[in-house]
Amino acid sequence: MESLPKYSCLRAVSILGGLALVGVAAYLNVSHAAESEGSFYSPVCVAIVALAFGSALAVPVMCTLVRTGRKSLALLAFAGLVAAELYGLQLSAERLLSARETRAQQVKTEGSPHQLASEALALATQERKAECATGPGRKCKDLRDVEDAKRAALGRIAVPKSHALVADFTGLPAWTVEILPAMTFSVGLMVLGFVLIGFGGGHGSTERKEEAPAVQEPIPDERERVVSWVRAYRRRHGRSPKIPELQAAFPSVPKTTAWRRISS
Repeated sequence: MESLPKYSCLRAVSILGGLALVGVAAYLNVSHAAESEGSFYSPVCVAIVALAFGSALAVPVMCTLVRTGRKSLALLAFAGLVAAELYGLQLSAERLLSARETRAQQVKTEGSPHQLASEALALATQERKAECATGPGRKCKDLRDVEDAKRAALGRIAVPKSHALVADFTGLPAWTVEILPAMTFSVGLMVLGFVLIGFGGGHGSTERKEEAPAVQEPIPDERERVVSWVRAYRRRHGRSPKIPELQAAFPSVPKTTAWRRISS
């Protein structure tokens, strides 16, 4: 019984921790929705919060339905949980794509001198190729000098620092490197939250229960058994048993004791 309070405390902490994880995951989506809707009290934000905590409540309910044999309702609850999580994944993807676009715009603004110089070089190269396509000439030479000047100017400008170092190192698309880990983070929050809530709200079949000691029925002593046998013999046969007959039924009874039991 000493482990019962600790186990109950663990369940309570698991439920609180699971609700906290679900709340964090819901807040990430709500904050993005509030930016587009203009308020945390918009219907979309309220729906996201209700959906998150409704999904958290559905986990222990679904476990109880499975345990009690109502598998049809449990399957229906599971389908609703999957649908809710798919909607949550969509919201997470939109939030991550929006954040990536904002970050890319910031990087583009910070690297604008290098970008402008690159565009100028590309334009000069295009004009030079168009002019020199008809043959070398004075204007072709001048455009080549302009192109070299643009290339030299571009070389003097520092290349903007990349914000996708993992993508540059692995060669994977930047959106894959940024979005997939962030998506797994959101999914991990919800899954861990559901597991903790399911554990905390589940059936405590593993908890130790105090079992009452089995009450042993008193074993009748030999005297009572012999006397009962003698009385039953008299009812069946209409007479008292003889000493050998009693000793045949109870070999451990001495002859004198058998005589006393028959005479009682």
